[in-house]
Amino acid sequence: MSTPAASPTDDIEQQVRRLVGAGRIDEALALAGEATRGAEGHERAQALRALASAALSAGRFTDCLRAAITAEALCRESQDAVGADEALVLCAGALRAAGDHAAALEMLERVEISARAQGEPLRLLRVLRQIGVAASLLGRHQHALSCLGEAAALGAGRALGEEALSLRLSWLNARNRHAESLPAGDPARQATHVALLGDWQALAADCRAQGAARLQAMAEGNHAITLHLVGRDEEAAAALRALLPVYQRLGMAPNAGLCLTEEARCLAALGRHAEAAERHGQALQVLQTHGTLEDRCAALEGLADARERLGDAAGALDALKRLRALERESTAERAQAAVRHRELRLELARLTHQWAREATEDALTGLGNRRALQAWLHEHLPGDEVHGDGLALVLVDLDHFKQVNDRHGHGVGDEVLRRVGRLLAANCRARDRAVRYGGEEFVLGLAGATRQSAADVAERLRQAIAAQPWPEVSPGLRVTASLGVADASEAAGAQALLTLADQRLYAAKLGGRDRVVAAEPAPAEAAQAG
Repeated sequence: MSTPAASPTDDIEQQVRRLVGAGRIDEALALAGEATRGAEGHERAQALRALASAALSAGRFTDCLRAAITAEALCRESQDAVGADEALVLCAGALRAAGDHAAALEMLERVEISARAQGEPLRLLRVLRQIGVAASLLGRHQHALSCLGEAAALGAGRALGEEALSLRLSWLNARNRHAESLPAGDPARQATHVALLGDWQALAADCRAQGAARLQAMAEGNHAITLHLVGRDEEAAAALRALLPVYQRLGMAPNAGLCLTEEARCLAALGRHAEAAERHGQALQVLQTHGTLEDRCAALEGLADARERLGDAAGALDALKRLRALERESTAERAQAAVRHRELRLELARLTHQWAREATEDALTGLGNRRALQAWLHEHLPGDEVHGDGLALVLVDLDHFKQVNDRHGHGVGDEVLRRVGRLLAANCRARDRAVRYGGEEFVLGLAGATRQSAADVAERLRQAIAAQPWPEVSPGLRVTASLGVADASEAAGAQALLTLADQRLYAAKLGGRDRVVAAEPAPAEAAQAG
Protein backbone atom coordinates (compact mmCIF):
# COMPACT_ATOMS: atom_id res chain seq x y z
CA MET A 1 0.00 0.00 0.00
CA SER A 2 1.42 3.39 -0.95
CA THR A 3 1.07 6.56 1.03
CA PRO A 4 1.68 10.17 -0.07
CA ALA A 5 5.21 11.39 0.46
CA ALA A 6 5.76 13.37 3.64
CA SER A 7 6.11 17.11 3.29
CA PRO A 8 9.44 18.61 4.45
CA THR A 9 7.42 20.57 7.00
CA ASP A 10 5.84 17.45 8.53
CA ASP A 11 6.98 16.82 12.09
CA ILE A 12 7.65 13.32 13.38
CA GLU A 13 4.14 12.93 14.79
CA GLN A 14 2.57 13.81 11.42
CA GLN A 15 4.86 11.39 9.61
CA VAL A 16 3.99 8.58 12.02
CA ARG A 17 0.26 9.32 11.71
CA ARG A 18 0.55 9.07 7.92
CA LEU A 19 2.27 5.69 8.16
CA VAL A 20 -0.27 4.39 10.68
CA GLY A 21 -3.11 5.62 8.49
CA ALA A 22 -1.63 3.67 5.60
CA GLY A 23 -1.42 0.53 7.73
CA ARG A 24 2.41 0.59 7.84
CA ILE A 25 2.64 0.14 11.60
CA ASP A 26 6.10 -1.46 11.68
CA GLU A 27 7.54 1.42 9.65
CA ALA A 28 5.84 3.91 11.98
CA LEU A 29 7.36 2.21 15.04
CA ALA A 30 10.82 2.13 13.45
CA LEU A 31 10.66 5.79 12.41
CA ALA A 32 9.47 6.97 15.83
CA GLY A 33 12.01 4.79 17.65
CA GLU A 34 14.85 6.15 15.54
CA ALA A 35 13.70 9.72 16.17
CA THR A 36 13.98 9.25 19.95
CA ARG A 37 17.68 8.33 19.75
CA GLY A 38 19.86 11.29 20.57
CA ALA A 39 16.92 13.70 20.69
CA GLU A 40 16.56 16.03 23.66
CA GLY A 41 14.01 18.40 25.11
CA HIS A 42 11.01 19.26 22.94
CA GLU A 43 12.18 17.07 20.04
CA ARG A 44 12.52 14.03 22.31
CA ALA A 45 9.09 14.59 23.85
CA GLN A 46 7.57 14.87 20.37
CA ALA A 47 9.33 11.71 19.17
CA LEU A 48 8.15 9.82 22.27
CA ARG A 49 4.55 10.88 21.65
CA ALA A 50 4.89 9.62 18.09
CA LEU A 51 6.29 6.33 19.41
CA ALA A 52 3.42 6.03 21.90
CA SER A 53 0.90 6.63 19.11
CA ALA A 54 2.47 3.95 16.90
CA ALA A 55 2.66 1.50 19.82
CA LEU A 56 -1.01 2.10 20.60
CA SER A 57 -1.95 1.32 16.98
CA ALA A 58 0.13 -1.87 17.20
CA GLY A 59 -1.67 -2.97 20.38
CA ARG A 60 1.54 -2.65 22.44
CA PHE A 61 -0.15 -0.92 25.35
CA THR A 62 2.68 -1.12 27.90
CA ASP A 63 5.14 0.33 25.37
CA CYS A 64 2.63 3.09 24.66
CA LEU A 65 2.36 3.89 28.38
CA ARG A 66 6.13 3.99 28.85
CA ALA A 67 6.72 6.34 25.94
CA ALA A 68 3.76 8.58 26.76
CA ILE A 69 4.59 8.94 30.47
CA THR A 70 8.20 9.80 29.62
CA ALA A 71 6.99 12.39 27.09
CA GLU A 72 4.56 13.83 29.65
CA ALA A 73 7.35 14.26 32.21
CA LEU A 74 9.62 15.98 29.66
CA CYS A 75 6.81 18.33 28.67
CA ARG A 76 6.06 19.20 32.31
CA GLU A 77 9.76 19.94 32.81
CA SER A 78 9.76 22.37 29.89
CA GLN A 79 6.35 23.81 30.93
CA ASP A 80 4.71 22.56 27.73
CA ALA A 81 1.22 21.98 29.11
CA VAL A 82 -0.28 21.16 25.70
CA GLY A 83 2.33 18.52 24.93
CA ALA A 84 1.93 17.01 28.40
CA ASP A 85 -1.83 16.73 27.95
CA GLU A 86 -1.41 15.12 24.53
CA ALA A 87 0.85 12.53 26.15
CA LEU A 88 -1.74 11.82 28.85
CA VAL A 89 -4.43 11.38 26.19
CA LEU A 90 -2.22 8.70 24.63
CA CYS A 91 -1.92 7.01 28.03
CA ALA A 92 -5.68 7.06 28.33
CA GLY A 93 -5.94 5.61 24.82
CA ALA A 94 -3.76 2.67 25.85
CA LEU A 95 -5.87 2.03 28.94
CA ARG A 96 -9.11 2.31 27.00
CA ALA A 97 -7.94 0.08 24.15
CA ALA A 98 -6.98 -2.52 26.76
CA GLY A 99 -10.54 -2.33 28.09
CA ASP A 100 -9.78 -0.36 31.25
CA HIS A 101 -12.30 2.41 30.64
CA ALA A 102 -12.38 3.49 34.30
CA ALA A 103 -8.64 4.20 34.45
CA ALA A 104 -8.81 5.92 31.05
CA LEU A 105 -11.67 8.11 32.25
CA GLU A 106 -9.77 9.12 35.38
CA MET A 107 -6.76 10.18 33.31
CA LEU A 108 -8.86 12.05 30.75
CA GLU A 109 -10.55 14.02 33.51
CA ARG A 110 -7.10 15.22 34.62
CA VAL A 111 -6.52 16.49 31.08
CA GLU A 112 -9.94 18.14 31.09
CA ILE A 113 -8.95 20.26 34.11
CA SER A 114 -5.79 21.39 32.32
CA ALA A 115 -7.62 22.10 29.04
CA ARG A 116 -10.18 24.24 30.84
CA ALA A 117 -7.43 26.14 32.62
CA GLN A 118 -5.64 26.78 29.32
CA GLY A 119 -8.86 28.04 27.71
CA GLU A 120 -8.37 26.16 24.43
CA PRO A 121 -11.81 25.19 23.05
CA LEU A 122 -10.67 22.69 20.42
CA ARG A 123 -8.44 20.80 22.82
CA LEU A 124 -11.23 20.75 25.40
CA LEU A 125 -13.66 19.52 22.72
CA ARG A 126 -11.44 16.54 21.86
CA VAL A 127 -10.92 15.60 25.49
CA LEU A 128 -14.63 15.91 26.29
CA ARG A 129 -15.46 13.63 23.39
CA GLN A 130 -13.14 10.93 24.68
CA ILE A 131 -14.48 11.35 28.22
CA GLY A 132 -18.01 11.01 26.84
CA VAL A 133 -17.20 7.77 25.03
CA ALA A 134 -15.47 6.24 28.06
CA ALA A 135 -18.26 7.30 30.42
CA SER A 136 -20.90 5.91 28.05
CA LEU A 137 -19.16 2.53 27.86
CA LEU A 138 -19.03 2.48 31.68
CA GLY A 139 -22.77 3.12 31.87
CA ARG A 140 -22.38 6.67 33.23
CA HIS A 141 -24.88 7.92 30.69
CA GLN A 142 -25.79 11.35 32.03
CA HIS A 143 -22.13 12.26 32.43
CA ALA A 144 -21.43 11.00 28.92
CA LEU A 145 -24.27 13.00 27.40
CA SER A 146 -23.27 16.12 29.31
CA CYS A 147 -19.66 15.93 28.08
CA LEU A 148 -20.61 15.16 24.50
CA GLY A 149 -23.22 17.91 24.50
CA GLU A 150 -20.65 20.44 25.70
CA ALA A 151 -18.20 19.19 23.07
CA ALA A 152 -20.85 19.69 20.38
CA ALA A 153 -21.48 23.24 21.60
CA LEU A 154 -17.74 23.99 21.48
CA GLY A 155 -17.60 22.71 17.90
CA ALA A 156 -20.61 24.67 16.67
CA GLY A 157 -19.69 26.95 13.77
CA ARG A 158 -16.17 25.53 13.45
CA ALA A 159 -14.84 23.84 10.31
CA LEU A 160 -13.95 20.51 11.92
CA GLY A 161 -14.52 18.22 8.93
CA GLU A 162 -14.65 14.53 9.84
CA GLU A 163 -13.96 15.38 13.48
CA ALA A 164 -17.41 16.95 13.73
CA LEU A 165 -18.97 13.85 12.16
CA SER A 166 -17.12 11.59 14.61
CA LEU A 167 -18.38 13.71 17.47
CA ARG A 168 -21.97 13.32 16.26
CA LEU A 169 -21.45 9.57 15.96
CA SER A 170 -20.24 9.41 19.56
CA TRP A 171 -23.18 11.55 20.72
CA LEU A 172 -25.77 9.35 19.00
CA ASN A 173 -24.14 6.15 20.26
CA ALA A 174 -24.24 7.52 23.82
CA ARG A 175 -27.93 8.36 23.46
CA ASN A 176 -28.59 4.86 22.17
CA ARG A 177 -26.73 3.22 25.08
CA HIS A 178 -28.68 5.39 27.51
CA ALA A 179 -31.97 4.31 25.92
CA GLU A 180 -30.94 0.65 26.04
CA SER A 181 -30.24 1.00 29.77
CA LEU A 182 -33.88 1.95 30.45
CA PRO A 183 -36.47 -0.75 31.35
CA ALA A 184 -38.07 -2.48 28.37
CA GLY A 185 -41.49 -0.94 28.97
CA ASP A 186 -40.27 2.59 29.57
CA PRO A 187 -41.88 4.93 26.98
CA ALA A 188 -38.71 7.04 26.90
CA ARG A 189 -36.77 4.08 25.55
CA GLN A 190 -38.99 3.67 22.49
CA ALA A 191 -39.27 7.42 21.98
CA THR A 192 -35.50 7.83 21.95
CA HIS A 193 -35.04 5.04 19.41
CA VAL A 194 -37.69 6.56 17.13
CA ALA A 195 -36.01 9.97 17.35
CA LEU A 196 -32.62 8.42 16.64
CA LEU A 197 -33.82 7.02 13.31
CA GLY A 198 -33.88 10.48 11.75
CA ASP A 199 -30.63 11.49 13.42
CA TRP A 200 -28.78 8.44 12.03
CA GLN A 201 -30.12 9.16 8.55
CA ALA A 202 -29.06 12.81 8.75
CA LEU A 203 -25.57 11.82 9.89
CA ALA A 204 -25.23 9.27 7.10
CA ALA A 205 -26.25 11.90 4.53
CA ASP A 206 -23.70 14.41 5.87
CA CYS A 207 -20.98 11.74 5.84
CA ARG A 208 -21.83 10.94 2.22
CA ALA A 209 -21.59 14.62 1.31
CA GLN A 210 -18.13 14.89 2.89
CA GLY A 211 -16.84 11.63 1.45
CA ALA A 212 -16.44 10.02 4.90
CA ALA A 213 -17.22 6.49 3.71
CA ARG A 214 -16.38 4.58 6.89
CA LEU A 215 -18.36 6.95 9.11
CA GLN A 216 -21.25 6.78 6.66
CA ALA A 217 -21.25 2.97 6.86
CA MET A 218 -21.27 3.08 10.66
CA ALA A 219 -24.16 5.57 10.68
CA GLU A 220 -26.16 3.45 8.23
CA GLY A 221 -25.47 0.32 10.29
CA ASN A 222 -26.72 2.03 13.46
CA HIS A 223 -29.78 3.24 11.58
CA ALA A 224 -30.57 -0.33 10.51
CA ILE A 225 -30.12 -1.68 14.06
CA THR A 226 -32.42 1.05 15.38
CA LEU A 227 -35.06 0.00 12.83
CA HIS A 228 -34.95 -3.45 14.47
CA LEU A 229 -35.23 -1.90 17.94
CA VAL A 230 -38.46 -0.12 16.98
CA GLY A 231 -39.92 -3.29 15.41
CA ARG A 232 -39.39 -2.51 11.71
CA ASP A 233 -37.59 -5.81 11.12
CA GLU A 234 -38.25 -6.21 7.40
CA GLU A 235 -36.71 -2.83 6.62
CA ALA A 236 -33.87 -3.48 9.04
CA ALA A 237 -32.99 -6.84 7.47
CA ALA A 238 -32.99 -5.36 3.97
CA ALA A 239 -30.82 -2.43 5.04
CA LEU A 240 -28.31 -4.72 6.75
CA ARG A 241 -28.17 -7.03 3.73
CA ALA A 242 -27.38 -4.06 1.49
CA LEU A 243 -24.76 -2.79 3.92
CA LEU A 244 -22.77 -6.06 4.17
CA PRO A 245 -20.83 -5.64 0.88
CA VAL A 246 -20.05 -2.03 1.87
CA TYR A 247 -18.36 -3.20 5.08
CA GLN A 248 -16.48 -5.84 3.12
CA ARG A 249 -15.30 -3.34 0.52
CA LEU A 250 -14.09 -0.92 3.19
CA GLY A 251 -12.18 -3.64 5.03
CA MET A 252 -14.42 -3.35 8.11
CA ALA A 253 -14.46 -7.08 8.91
CA PRO A 254 -15.70 -6.84 12.55
CA ASN A 255 -18.59 -4.64 11.38
CA ALA A 256 -19.38 -7.18 8.65
CA GLY A 257 -19.63 -9.97 11.23
CA LEU A 258 -21.91 -7.91 13.46
CA CYS A 259 -23.97 -6.92 10.44
CA LEU A 260 -24.69 -10.62 9.75
CA THR A 261 -25.61 -11.21 13.42
CA GLU A 262 -27.99 -8.25 13.46
CA GLU A 263 -29.66 -9.37 10.21
CA ALA A 264 -30.11 -12.84 11.72
CA ARG A 265 -31.89 -11.29 14.70
CA CYS A 266 -34.24 -9.42 12.39
CA LEU A 267 -34.97 -12.62 10.45
CA ALA A 268 -35.61 -14.50 13.70
CA ALA A 269 -38.08 -11.80 14.76
CA LEU A 270 -39.85 -12.32 11.42
CA GLY A 271 -40.02 -16.08 12.03
CA ARG A 272 -37.58 -16.86 9.19
CA HIS A 273 -35.48 -19.19 11.33
CA ALA A 274 -33.73 -21.10 8.55
CA GLU A 275 -32.36 -17.86 7.11
CA ALA A 276 -31.49 -16.67 10.62
CA ALA A 277 -29.48 -19.86 11.26
CA GLU A 278 -27.66 -19.39 7.96
CA ARG A 279 -26.74 -15.77 8.78
CA HIS A 280 -25.55 -16.70 12.29
CA GLY A 281 -23.32 -19.37 10.75
CA GLN A 282 -21.87 -16.86 8.30
CA ALA A 283 -21.34 -14.37 11.14
CA LEU A 284 -19.40 -16.98 13.12
CA GLN A 285 -17.05 -17.57 10.19
CA VAL A 286 -16.22 -13.86 10.05
CA LEU A 287 -16.11 -13.32 13.82
CA GLN A 288 -13.81 -16.29 14.34
CA THR A 289 -10.89 -14.12 13.25
CA HIS A 290 -12.33 -10.59 13.43
CA GLY A 291 -14.65 -10.49 16.41
CA THR A 292 -14.62 -10.52 20.17
CA LEU A 293 -15.56 -13.52 22.28
CA GLU A 294 -18.76 -11.72 23.28
CA ASP A 295 -19.70 -11.26 19.62
CA ARG A 296 -19.10 -14.95 18.91
CA CYS A 297 -21.13 -15.95 21.98
CA ALA A 298 -24.04 -13.82 20.77
CA ALA A 299 -23.92 -15.46 17.32
CA LEU A 300 -23.80 -18.98 18.82
CA GLU A 301 -26.70 -18.19 21.14
CA GLY A 302 -28.74 -17.02 18.17
CA LEU A 303 -27.73 -20.08 16.15
CA ALA A 304 -28.78 -22.45 18.97
CA ASP A 305 -32.18 -20.74 19.25
CA ALA A 306 -32.73 -20.86 15.48
CA ARG A 307 -31.80 -24.58 15.31
CA GLU A 308 -34.13 -25.36 18.20
CA ARG A 309 -37.04 -23.55 16.53
CA LEU A 310 -36.37 -25.50 13.35
CA GLY A 311 -36.60 -28.76 15.32
CA ASP A 312 -32.90 -29.50 14.80
CA ALA A 313 -32.13 -30.74 18.33
CA ALA A 314 -28.66 -32.03 17.40
CA GLY A 315 -27.71 -28.72 15.73
CA ALA A 316 -29.03 -26.74 18.70
CA LEU A 317 -27.11 -28.93 21.16
CA ASP A 318 -23.91 -28.58 19.16
CA ALA A 319 -24.27 -24.79 19.14
CA LEU A 320 -24.95 -24.76 22.88
CA LYS A 321 -21.85 -26.87 23.58
CA ARG A 322 -19.75 -24.47 21.54
CA LEU A 323 -21.40 -21.59 23.38
CA ARG A 324 -20.59 -23.04 26.82
CA ALA A 325 -16.98 -23.61 25.76
CA LEU A 326 -16.74 -20.01 24.57
CA GLU A 327 -18.31 -18.74 27.79
CA ARG A 328 -15.64 -20.59 29.79
CA GLU A 329 -13.02 -19.07 27.49
CA SER A 330 -14.66 -15.69 27.95
CA THR A 331 -14.46 -16.04 31.74
CA ALA A 332 -10.77 -16.89 31.48
CA GLU A 333 -10.19 -13.99 29.11
CA ARG A 334 -11.92 -11.59 31.48
CA ALA A 335 -9.67 -12.81 34.27
CA GLN A 336 -6.63 -12.32 32.05
CA ALA A 337 -7.91 -8.87 31.08
CA ALA A 338 -8.24 -7.97 34.77
CA VAL A 339 -4.61 -9.01 35.26
CA ARG A 340 -3.55 -6.94 32.23
CA HIS A 341 -5.47 -3.94 33.57
CA ARG A 342 -3.76 -4.30 36.94
CA GLU A 343 -0.35 -4.64 35.26
CA LEU A 344 -0.99 -1.51 33.21
CA ARG A 345 -2.06 0.45 36.29
CA LEU A 346 1.00 -0.74 38.21
CA GLU A 347 3.27 0.17 35.30
CA LEU A 348 1.61 3.56 35.07
CA ALA A 349 2.08 4.14 38.80
CA ARG A 350 5.69 2.96 38.66
CA LEU A 351 6.56 5.20 35.73
CA THR A 352 4.81 8.19 37.26
CA HIS A 353 6.63 7.66 40.57
CA GLN A 354 9.93 7.17 38.77
CA TRP A 355 9.59 10.42 36.86
CA ALA A 356 8.43 12.31 39.94
CA ARG A 357 11.58 11.12 41.69
CA GLU A 358 13.90 11.74 38.76
CA ALA A 359 12.45 15.21 38.23
CA THR A 360 13.78 16.24 41.67
CA GLU A 361 16.89 14.03 41.94
CA ASP A 362 20.44 14.47 40.69
CA ALA A 363 21.37 11.28 38.86
CA LEU A 364 25.09 11.36 39.75
CA THR A 365 24.97 12.00 43.50
CA GLY A 366 21.46 10.91 44.46
CA LEU A 367 20.93 14.28 46.14
CA GLY A 368 18.10 16.61 45.24
CA ASN A 369 18.42 19.07 42.35
CA ARG A 370 17.45 22.73 41.87
CA ARG A 371 13.78 21.82 41.59
CA ALA A 372 13.98 19.92 44.87
CA LEU A 373 15.56 22.94 46.58
CA GLN A 374 12.86 25.26 45.25
CA ALA A 375 10.15 22.93 46.55
CA TRP A 376 11.86 22.68 49.94
CA LEU A 377 12.20 26.45 50.25
CA HIS A 378 8.57 26.93 49.18
CA GLU A 379 7.49 24.47 51.87
CA HIS A 380 9.72 25.73 54.70
CA LEU A 381 10.32 29.42 54.25
CA PRO A 382 6.83 30.74 55.08
CA GLY A 383 6.24 28.35 58.01
CA ASP A 384 9.64 28.72 59.57
CA GLU A 385 9.60 32.48 59.21
CA VAL A 386 6.13 32.74 60.72
CA HIS A 387 6.91 30.46 63.66
CA GLY A 388 10.36 31.93 64.21
CA ASP A 389 12.05 28.53 63.84
CA GLY A 390 14.75 29.86 61.55
CA LEU A 391 16.12 28.59 58.27
CA ALA A 392 19.60 28.81 56.79
CA LEU A 393 21.39 27.91 53.57
CA VAL A 394 24.95 26.74 53.13
CA LEU A 395 26.34 27.10 49.58
CA VAL A 396 29.29 24.83 48.84
CA ASP A 397 31.60 25.21 45.83
CA LEU A 398 34.57 22.90 45.25
CA ASP A 399 37.80 24.83 44.73
CA HIS A 400 39.59 24.58 41.37
CA PHE A 401 37.34 21.71 40.29
CA LYS A 402 38.18 22.21 36.62
CA GLN A 403 41.77 21.29 37.44
CA VAL A 404 40.56 18.04 39.04
CA ASN A 405 38.89 17.05 35.78
CA ASP A 406 41.81 18.24 33.64
CA ARG A 407 44.53 16.52 35.67
CA HIS A 408 42.77 13.38 36.90
CA GLY A 409 39.99 12.81 34.40
CA HIS A 410 36.22 13.18 34.46
CA GLY A 411 35.74 9.78 36.07
CA VAL A 412 37.70 10.96 39.10
CA GLY A 413 35.75 14.22 39.01
CA ASP A 414 32.48 12.29 39.16
CA GLU A 415 33.72 10.25 42.13
CA VAL A 416 34.69 13.48 43.93
CA LEU A 417 31.17 14.82 43.40
CA ARG A 418 29.63 11.57 44.68
CA ARG A 419 31.79 11.60 47.83
CA VAL A 420 31.03 15.24 48.57
CA GLY A 421 27.35 14.43 48.03
CA ARG A 422 27.58 11.70 50.67
CA LEU A 423 29.21 14.14 53.11
CA LEU A 424 26.35 16.62 52.61
CA ALA A 425 23.78 13.86 53.10
CA ALA A 426 25.53 12.87 56.34
CA ASN A 427 25.03 16.41 57.65
CA CYS A 428 21.30 16.35 56.85
CA ARG A 429 18.54 15.83 59.42
CA ALA A 430 15.02 14.71 58.48
CA ARG A 431 13.82 18.29 57.93
CA ASP A 432 16.92 19.42 56.00
CA ARG A 433 17.62 19.20 52.26
CA ALA A 434 20.93 18.56 50.48
CA VAL A 435 21.06 19.26 46.75
CA ARG A 436 23.52 19.41 43.92
CA TYR A 437 22.81 22.87 42.59
CA GLY A 438 24.80 22.42 39.40
CA GLY A 439 28.31 21.40 38.34
CA GLU A 440 30.52 21.40 41.43
CA GLU A 441 28.14 23.56 43.48
CA PHE A 442 25.98 22.17 46.30
CA VAL A 443 23.43 23.62 48.71
CA LEU A 444 22.57 22.43 52.20
CA GLY A 445 19.21 23.73 53.46
CA LEU A 446 18.96 23.65 57.25
CA ALA A 447 15.50 23.98 58.80
CA GLY A 448 15.25 25.51 62.27
CA ALA A 449 18.84 26.79 62.05
CA THR A 450 20.34 30.17 62.91
CA ARG A 451 23.22 31.68 60.98
CA GLN A 452 25.67 30.66 63.72
CA SER A 453 24.49 27.05 63.95
CA ALA A 454 24.56 26.81 60.13
CA ALA A 455 28.10 28.25 60.14
CA ASP A 456 29.11 25.51 62.60
CA VAL A 457 27.69 22.85 60.27
CA ALA A 458 29.46 24.50 57.31
CA GLU A 459 32.80 24.46 59.14
CA ARG A 460 32.44 20.75 60.00
CA LEU A 461 31.58 20.07 56.37
CA ARG A 462 34.58 22.07 55.12
CA GLN A 463 36.91 20.11 57.38
CA ALA A 464 35.36 16.78 56.37
CA ILE A 465 35.85 17.55 52.67
CA ALA A 466 39.49 18.55 53.16
CA ALA A 467 40.18 15.51 55.38
CA GLN A 468 38.91 12.93 52.89
CA PRO A 469 41.60 10.44 51.75
CA TRP A 470 41.53 11.87 48.23
CA PRO A 471 44.85 10.25 47.13
CA GLU A 472 43.06 6.89 47.40
CA VAL A 473 40.80 8.09 44.59
CA SER A 474 43.72 9.36 42.50
CA PRO A 475 47.39 9.94 43.44
CA GLY A 476 48.11 13.58 44.18
CA LEU A 477 44.42 14.50 44.38
CA ARG A 478 43.48 17.23 46.87
CA VAL A 479 39.98 18.70 47.23
CA THR A 480 38.84 21.69 49.27
CA ALA A 481 35.66 23.77 49.29
CA SER A 482 34.56 27.35 49.86
CA LEU A 483 31.25 27.87 51.67
CA GLY A 484 28.82 30.78 52.10
CA VAL A 485 26.14 30.90 54.81
CA ALA A 486 22.98 33.02 55.11
CA ASP A 487 19.77 32.71 57.16
CA ALA A 488 16.18 33.67 56.45
CA SER A 489 16.20 36.59 58.91
CA GLU A 490 18.65 38.41 56.62
CA ALA A 491 16.74 38.18 53.35
CA ALA A 492 13.15 38.53 52.12
CA GLY A 493 12.29 35.45 50.11
CA ALA A 494 14.04 32.45 48.62
CA GLN A 495 15.86 34.23 45.80
CA ALA A 496 17.23 36.94 48.06
CA LEU A 497 18.42 34.27 50.52
CA LEU A 498 20.20 32.35 47.76
CA THR A 499 21.77 35.54 46.45
CA LEU A 500 23.11 36.49 49.90
CA ALA A 501 24.59 33.03 50.47
CA ASP A 502 26.17 33.19 47.01
CA GLN A 503 27.73 36.59 47.77
CA ARG A 504 29.33 35.13 50.89
CA LEU A 505 30.54 32.12 48.94
CA TYR A 506 32.19 34.54 46.52
CA ALA A 507 33.78 36.32 49.49
CA ALA A 508 35.18 32.95 50.64
CA LYS A 509 36.72 32.45 47.20
CA LEU A 510 38.24 35.94 47.25
CA GLY A 511 39.53 35.36 50.77
CA GLY A 512 41.74 32.47 49.68
CA ARG A 513 39.29 29.52 49.35
CA ASP A 514 38.94 26.53 51.71
CA ARG A 515 37.00 28.62 54.21
CA VAL A 516 33.50 29.52 55.44
CA VAL A 517 32.05 33.03 55.27
CA ALA A 518 28.87 33.59 57.28
CA ALA A 519 28.87 37.39 57.52
CA GLU A 520 29.84 40.40 55.47
CA PRO A 521 33.63 40.84 55.64
CA ALA A 522 34.89 43.81 57.64
CA PRO A 523 36.10 46.77 55.49
CA ALA A 524 39.80 45.96 56.18
CA GLU A 525 39.26 42.29 55.24
CA ALA A 526 37.45 43.29 52.08
CA ALA A 527 40.28 45.64 51.07
CA GLN A 528 42.85 42.93 51.73
CA ALA A 529 40.87 40.41 49.71
CA GLY A 530 40.61 42.87 46.85
